[in-house]
Amino acid sequence: MRNPRRLGEVLVICIVLAAWPRLAQAQAWFGVPTPGAASPPDKPTFQSGPRSYGPAPAHVRPKDDARASLSGDQLMADVRRIVDFSLQSKAAGDPLYGRISGMPAEQKTVDWAISKLKASGLKDAHAEPYPFETKLWLPVSWEVRLVANPSFGAGTHDLVLASAVPIRNVSIKPAAAQGPLVFVGRGSAAELANLDLRGKIAVVNVVPDDSLFAAREKGVARELEKRGAIGVINAVESPGNLLYYDNRYGCDAAPCFLVGGDDGAFLESVIGKSAAAGKSVTMKLALQGEERAGLTAWNGVATLPGKSREVVIVNAHADAWFDGADDNADGLSVMLGLADYFAHRKTKPDRTLVFMVSGGHHTAVGAAAFIKAHPDIIKKTVLVMNLEHLAQINVAQAARLDPATSGYENGVWTANTTETTKQAGAVNTSPYVWELMAKASKRYGVVTSYEPTSTAPGDLAAYIRAGLPSAQLISSEVYYHSSGDTPSTISVPGLERAAGFYAGFIDDVAKTPREKLKGLPATSAH
Repeated sequence: MRNPRRLGEVLVICIVLAAWPRLAQAQAWFGVPTPGAASPPDKPTFQSGPRSYGPAPAHVRPKDDARASLSGDQLMADVRRIVDFSLQSKAAGDPLYGRISGMPAEQKTVDWAISKLKASGLKDAHAEPYPFETKLWLPVSWEVRLVANPSFGAGTHDLVLASAVPIRNVSIKPAAAQGPLVFVGRGSAAELANLDLRGKIAVVNVVPDDSLFAAREKGVARELEKRGAIGVINAVESPGNLLYYDNRYGCDAAPCFLVGGDDGAFLESVIGKSAAAGKSVTMKLALQGEERAGLTAWNGVATLPGKSREVVIVNAHADAWFDGADDNADGLSVMLGLADYFAHRKTKPDRTLVFMVSGGHHTAVGAAAFIKAHPDIIKKTVLVMNLEHLAQINVAQAARLDPATSGYENGVWTANTTETTKQAGAVNTSPYVWELMAKASKRYGVVTSYEPTSTAPGDLAAYIRAGLPSAQLISSEVYYHSSGDTPSTISVPGLERAAGFYAGFIDDVAKTPREKLKGLPATSAH
């Protein structure tokens, strides 16, 4: 007869062995769940289920749009086609992928846009190469590694952060560092007052409110380096575990990186738990990049003659980091839709329309090259309208990370039924143009800020420096310059709302006397 006690002991051992991987995980890294891979492409990083309402419908398409050139579905098909050029860059193995100026994906995008413009009947559509004024820096290899310490818990192993993306350091030299981590909050003077950063790797809590463009942590990394930090991790408080890229978060010589929300939340929690245990966490950084000289970027230009030789320029940039669905596939798709719509109307536009597919502003300045190449067009231009960041759904934190909790959480991110709030900007223009911009929300349902501004960030900078009256609707949000800027975040009705507004805006501007469009100069941001 078998011994029941012996059987019970064997059963306990089996249960412990089966549970051991989970028990080890619970102990590793002070019991903080380790983050996983970077967020997969085109899978929403915000809460979305079968009961989701989705974006509000649009009912603003012009009645004479017989070809459905401005329909949301048709525009969305072009967004996906434009994003596909970025995905080709990724498939080719580019470490930092996207439609980067001077690289093959950008030229393919411009060539495709030219073919679309020609198919719309704009026979003079053509590509215009222009030289890079600077060298292009690209990362080649990198690693952000947390070094294991047995005292952090059973099963603790080295951990490489999957969302880490290096930022260009000014010295352009290979960089490496190893040292203890120190959390500096948002890097304000008050937070840094009593911290010793010498020989340490600093972790900054970057709050993208509304985006990396607007976050106050820009430039903090260089200040930390001046204070003795040997490396900087810019941890973006964001949904999922996204890749981010933005040179405004770089260092001079030290290795600097951006990491996504899951990795950043893990770092914050582990640093806190290690400090409570009287320990510190060590990190190793490695970065190697390269500079490419003599590159060529590309603009695309097409003209739709009007009743007058005076010109309205419709500009949209083609370049992008990562997928670049909102920055700027949606703007480019709406521009191509507008070209097709106006080319097939029964009557000519009152003013000549010049459609400019800009080589962009992330690494090469397409607008500046266009202005230099076309002084005749610039002399006749009465207004430039820039189409950029037009239709991303609005995603925000419903609950923030709470470092005081026993585990780690990256917050709760939700979408609402509107698109991101647009800044209505008009520079070198009159108050009359601001009145025209107000129609975006009042007539077309575009969500805008409460009043317009006399600043205009984005691709308009070179036009503004040239003194041209310029206007745009633009937003900046948590997916800006990230791998989360995918087609899954684009609102199809939002595309149609933006296209309807710009079609009406072009008509309004085309009929307005030139003297009523131009006003006092203002400021721009790039």
